[in-house]
Amino acid sequence: MLSTEKARAEFTVKLKDFLKSLELILPRPEGLPFVRDAKRLAYLQARARNRYRDMPVIGADIGAKVRKRIDDHVISLGIDPKIPPVQLTDAEFENQVGQAAGNRAKASEMEHAIRSHIRKNLETDPVRFRKMSERLNDILKGFGEQWDKIIEHLQAIIDELRAEASDGDETTLDIPELYLPFLRTVLAASSADQTTSADQLRALHEVTRRVVDRIIEEISANRSLWSSFKMADQESLRSEIFEIIFDAQIQGFGVDDAEALADQLMQQAKANDGKLRAA
Repeated sequence: MLSTEKARAEFTVKLKDFLKSLELILPRPEGLPFVRDAKRLAYLQARARNRYRDMPVIGADIGAKVRKRIDDHVISLGIDPKIPPVQLTDAEFENQVGQAAGNRAKASEMEHAIRSHIRKNLETDPVRFRKMSERLNDILKGFGEQWDKIIEHLQAIIDELRAEASDGDETTLDIPELYLPFLRTVLAASSADQTTSADQLRALHEVTRRVVDRIIEEISANRSLWSSFKMADQESLRSEIFEIIFDAQIQGFGVDDAEALADQLMQQAKANDGKLRAA
């Protein structure tokens, strides 16, 4: 019923409308027959939120009369709406997976924990997490209903994500971990692969180092760089990044390519602000 993102979004909108209407009617007797439905639907929404991890807390958008009723009911059934869904990096994640009824349910729990992790971290390392997403989809499509096999392969992804392991190869060797997400973006933009010459790879590595070093220098000196009132400083930094990329004369790279890559690296820098400031 709620297996698709579209279905979950529509369900949430309609449930909110129903609960808001019920809030207006209560405590008049006409509203009492609908309280039972409200409790059941709220519990279904809470369970779906914990499974799919992409649904909001429903209680924040409705009035106190209805919220108290549905929260008490959902809590009595073992779900506290105030507690965020368990993420795959949480200590209790494996215990939650173990409580799932059957391998299909376990696989679903693992799948959606991976999807949630990818959504939350996509901007920090777009190339890596898009590959993870593609790998996840390939597993789900490739093994059909072989739930044992699916669980085995999903666990491998989870182990990598929990360890923050990197899918390094010869194109990303000899560069510190902090630079890797940015290097992957540069390599993808330049279509670099194992056939790319050593000289070209060295040039791409050097571009990445120069860009990241300049970003670190700027955010260390400008503590509020990403604030809306620092747009001029952001544009100045983006222009410097563009010049570093364009001056490197990357093979096949034109002005538009350099502009697009500068924009991507700026977005990535903002998403990695905490790690860069700690460098």
